[in-house]
Amino acid sequence: MKFVTDKQELASYRHPKALAAVVTDIAARVWPYKLVAHLLEHLLVSSPEGKLQGTFNLQTLTPAESINQTEDGQWTVQTPRGTIKARKLALATNAYTSHLLPDFADLIVPCRGQMSALRPLPSIAGANRLKTSMGFEGDGLDDYLIQRPNEKGGHLMFGGGRTFGKSVGVTDDSTFDKATAAYLRRELVEAFDLEEKRRADSGEAVEMEAVAQWTGVMGFSRDEVPWVGPVPGKEGVFVAAGYTGHGMPNTWLSGKAVAEMVGGSLAGGELEAVVEAAREKTGLPKAYQVSVERIGRAMQGESVEVKDHAELSRSQRILETEKRMG
Repeated sequence: MKFVTDKQELASYRHPKALAAVVTDIAARVWPYKLVAHLLEHLLVSSPEGKLQGTFNLQTLTPAESINQTEDGQWTVQTPRGTIKARKLALATNAYTSHLLPDFADLIVPCRGQMSALRPLPSIAGANRLKTSMGFEGDGLDDYLIQRPNEKGGHLMFGGGRTFGKSVGVTDDSTFDKATAAYLRRELVEAFDLEEKRRADSGEAVEMEAVAQWTGVMGFSRDEVPWVGPVPGKEGVFVAAGYTGHGMPNTWLSGKAVAEMVGGSLAGGELEAVVEAAREKTGLPKAYQVSVERIGRAMQGESVEVKDHAELSRSQRILETEKRMG
């Protein structure tokens, strides 16, 4: 990583207004839905030598309403379309984990994030498009930006703006916040100090056209670290959730670790040994592991709501100060 404070160098990264930047050449871009859809298709129709034939069953639009343990130690999952019975359960329910595991209500809290696909203005389109991913950090500021290739429309995939609308505790992703949407359409014009802004009449707001705007619900962890592994007091139940907005770099090996734990447990392995073997095989950080001790430490710290309110309040004060100063 490289720490940059020189104004001229910051301008070369298209960020003339930034105080500083951390630059790295390790980053990835992926379309999550397409990747997951491909994996599911592979599991359904083209598993190697048909090993999964009859054992992989995908149920869509089928919410898990509750889980309960039976007298023989197995688990039932109640859905609107019937009940499923299993020896082991793996919950990848993220923001909605506490609906099935009420003890997680203060450990993983839902937080709605907002995204936009923006049609770039001429000064940041075509040959002038961004060649890098970007993250914007500050008090209450956690925005991110990826620009798609020209042959894909060159849209600016810009998300964030949580300062402008309620997010923590919101579970409804069927609508989006209008004030946040307006911020997302306008902020890049300011951040990059685009030519279109400088050419506009004084006081005129310049914004990009939003080709699409949508929301999604994240799971914010009380100690800001994912929760992965067997659930204390719920023998046979495993969880991988609470990514605090950083799911893409965390979910894959977290999920693999849980799969290894479930597989080892089904094979009759002792749980502690199975968990340790899965951690070693996948490189899962020990800090991610669910434990009674970790739950106790997390509950001694500030809640997600308190920490988020403090950060967003600092951001709001900064915005108000900047507005007064013009």
